[in-house]
Amino acid sequence: MGKITRIAQLAGKVESVAGTAETLTATEATILVYEPVMDLSPEMFKRNPVTKHMSRFASEVGARKMDLAFKAELMGPLTTAKGVTTPISPFLRMCGFSETLDVGVSNIFVPISSSFVTGSIAHYIDGFRKNMLGCAGNVKFQMKVGEPIMCEFAMQGKYASHADEAMLSPTYPAQVPMLFMGASVTILGSTLVLDNLEIDMQNEIVLSALPSDASGINYAQVTGRNPQMSFDPELVAMSSHDFIGKLLSRATAAVTIVLGDSQGNKTTFSLPAVRYITQKAGDRGGIAVVNAVCEICKNSDSGNDELTLTMASSSSSSSSSSSSST
Repeated sequence: MGKITRIAQLAGKVESVAGTAETLTATEATILVYEPVMDLSPEMFKRNPVTKHMSRFASEVGARKMDLAFKAELMGPLTTAKGVTTPISPFLRMCGFSETLDVGVSNIFVPISSSFVTGSIAHYIDGFRKNMLGCAGNVKFQMKVGEPIMCEFAMQGKYASHADEAMLSPTYPAQVPMLFMGASVTILGSTLVLDNLEIDMQNEIVLSALPSDASGINYAQVTGRNPQMSFDPELVAMSSHDFIGKLLSRATAAVTIVLGDSQGNKTTFSLPAVRYITQKAGDRGGIAVVNAVCEICKNSDSGNDELTLTMASSSSSSSSSSSSST
């Protein structure tokens, strides 16, 4: 009998040793995902020596690379569980973020340039399991008015195993995602009317080769990033927001996105140094819009401060912390 795509789940855990399998249980399978696709994409060595005929030889399977794509709702912990790692945390950490936990107060994520982690991930499809190890990747934060903030992940790693195996039985999170509405959005000093906004970390991922590993791969590594923000604000008078003047200026300015709910939960994206790099004319239902792309820059010579994602209570400060995961 065929497998049902809707009956699926992901389990993921940060590895203690990069590229070495972690045991995955129901505890690691609580993330709520959309459209997960895990593919084995091995390199194929084409054997094409010269012979007395033109018929081909069978190719040999080389390095066993795996790819994973999925989306997940960005949900902070409930107010009573602030400072406790969340189901999405391992995957954000695999994408080059550190997580700082202040128990009872906040979860704070910032990009890093060292001490990266990798992860073990399993994809279950209706009683069939695939595993990949040494995973790292990229994340895009996608915001559309009236919908939850979605994290779009693109992960790479190495093949580990596959088997017929029963689905895990996790306890799924009780919280629901905050919608991109009722939000406070300030972009380069202005409050603009927009429908879509995306923050793409644009991580560069390299698979490190290892001849002693059965997959031919050691693990995936983040070797660089070029974060950008794209959005589609309505065109307004120059006196309200001088799009062209800001594009021609070298100056950077802050972007702040704050969402809250009736339970006192709060999620904040803080980008202190942003500037336009492209602007294209567009149309949304007869209204002139600007399809804009901004680069997200460092805020100081220390770096790793171009973006801060804070999950806290409405009354909490994002500046305090007591413990961290890296």
